Amino acid sequence: MAQRIDDGALETAAASLLERHPDGLVAAINAEGLFVAMPHSMPLGEHHVMQARSALELVETPDRITVIDTWERAKEVGAANAVVRLRDGGSAVMHLVDLRHRHGTFLGLLDVIADPEGVAIDRLREHVPLPSRTVRLRKDEVAVILDADPEITEVLGWTQDDLQGFKSLDLVHPDDQERAVDSWIEMLGRPGAATRWQGRHRRKDGSWLWMEVTNHNHLDDPDRRVVEAEMIDIADQRATMEALRQREQLLARLADALPVGVLHVDLEGRILYTNDRFCSLIGVPPAGTIAEHLVGVVPADRPSVEEAIDALLHRGADSDLEVRYTAPVVGPRREQRFAVALRALTDESGAPAGAVITVADVTEAAELRRELLRRATTDELTGCLNRPAVMDVLERALATHGEGSPGTVVAFLDLDGFKSVNDALGHRAGDELLRAVSKRLLAAVRGSDVVGRIGGDEFLVVVPGVAAASGAAAVAERLARAFEQPVEVAGSLVATRCSIGTTWCGDAGADADAVVAAADRDMYRAKRAHLSRR
Repeated sequence: MAQRIDDGALETAAASLLERHPDGLVAAINAEGLFVAMPHSMPLGEHHVMQARSALELVETPDRITVIDTWERAKEVGAANAVVRLRDGGSAVMHLVDLRHRHGTFLGLLDVIADPEGVAIDRLREHVPLPSRTVRLRKDEVAVILDADPEITEVLGWTQDDLQGFKSLDLVHPDDQERAVDSWIEMLGRPGAATRWQGRHRRKDGSWLWMEVTNHNHLDDPDRRVVEAEMIDIADQRATMEALRQREQLLARLADALPVGVLHVDLEGRILYTNDRFCSLIGVPPAGTIAEHLVGVVPADRPSVEEAIDALLHRGADSDLEVRYTAPVVGPRREQRFAVALRALTDESGAPAGAVITVADVTEAAELRRELLRRATTDELTGCLNRPAVMDVLERALATHGEGSPGTVVAFLDLDGFKSVNDALGHRAGDELLRAVSKRLLAAVRGSDVVGRIGGDEFLVVVPGVAAASGAAAVAERLARAFEQPVEVAGSLVATRCSIGTTWCGDAGADADAVVAAADRDMYRAKRAHLSRR
């Protein structure tokens, strides 16, 4: 942290600025950066006083960051300056000096160094002067008012004679008197120092006005022996703060009423705000950072979540994710699915400034989606894929073919004598046989293979990743073994026979229907061979 300039040097610097820049435009600035009425104690000579609300109004939008940075430096070390571009053309050097120890405000001076159109200074001087918002009182050591500036009438309605001999505490709202007394006692214990507090003061008409009071202890100064109080009207500032407080309360209440969890985070991933719904959704108490909440994300989903958060905070990239989450608690853990929306917040330049993250529980919706997908793709009787679904799998497998990649074997199966089972034992027994055959087929294939029922007693098996056509015979042999043992159907053992046709395809862009037709033709050749051997 830079070393702060001592008060004497700051007063010297301010006097030098005013002397070196007689045409400079000046302003008194309070601790919040707002322009206020110029203190009567500050000697300005012929300098024109600017009457804008703040320096931010005077510069081009991109230079507002420069103004803010300069203001922060001035608060830290006591003085700072920067070159800024004026809103109405031209440029100027903005000087800021902290004179709160002497006058209760900062001194701002704008030295116009370029005014090509000749209008910048005129525009800056067009503002209508603000009404007085500052007044000074002199009090003794027990806070009895000795005298006041004439502006007291404009600010509070009292005349100088009204207040002479008046106890200043009697002007303070009862709810604010404790703060006033604490500040006064602190000030009395520090000769030559000043203390500041804010509270409501009674106007002559009985209404109340928010004021910031800075008491300067000059009791040990033989030429003064008073406490000089500078009082600034901060009613507008308090009204703004109250409106902001109400807006923040409204947003917080709205966030708590939402059926989704809400997080507000800064660029370091620190959580600035969490609504109650968020913690109830994930089943853990509030944490300080996003990283602390990632422990519940299932390991397979964590890389994509971390990548999305990194892009959000460093590049301002929005994204939407569906994340599987298991609350890190003792006992049975239920996997949940959350829809996570990540939205960047930016500053005036468009750079990332934080983010809002919302989390919605979509577990039931995901389960319903999976169930609907299962119903849309699964044969209800056998549990195998239905015809559209298995054909879709085949099309995707064929699409991966290319030079140097393995091919796909397609096996077409047709049960021999299925009609006789239906005729002899009934359709229920036929359904039971189909279910038993399906279980055996599903047990005979690899995890990457797919079994589908394409109609009646016909099945299609898709076996990807087979290097050569010679692999088709091995697939057929493996499937045939599933039919070696009889199946118990309706209390009777039924011999199962099946005609199997296979084909291998390694061509890129092959047609799925043509491949199935080739396997179908091979199946009929096998069926004719079976019949001829009987």
